[in-house]
Amino acid sequence: MDAIQILLPIFPLVFLTYLHTFLNAKTIEKAVKTKELDSRWLKFMPSWQEIPDNVQASREHYKNLYQAPILFYCYCILAFIIEHVTLLTVILAWLYVGFRSIHFIIRSTNPKLSKRAPIFLLSFMASLVLWIELLVHILR
Repeated sequence: MDAIQILLPIFPLVFLTYLHTFLNAKTIEKAVKTKELDSRWLKFMPSWQEIPDNVQASREHYKNLYQAPILFYCYCILAFIIEHVTLLTVILAWLYVGFRSIHFIIRSTNPKLSKRAPIFLLSFMASLVLWIELLVHILR
């Protein structure tokens, strides 16, 4: 299998991150315009400022989009470099992207942990299997 195939799943996650960066900025902008959030908060993020729930949820989602996929990105790049790309790894990589995309939609529409946790767990498991499979390959 062509090693480049393992890099393709990175792009949808990157674009989701850019999309939410835009949405996050719009959420904060709206909160400032409606006076739910003091504009000085943007500069100092002071503890005295109460943050509206929708702004806090959007910020947490934003941070999560930068944190959660890091190991996945590392995996894809490492698998590409050592040219360990199989049908199984490509399928698992796309499953990870699918689960993260579903998680993105759920988190964007309903921030309740109980709604998004099962999907997060599936993406976590897909990533873990990828890493274990890569370790087994390297140790052979």
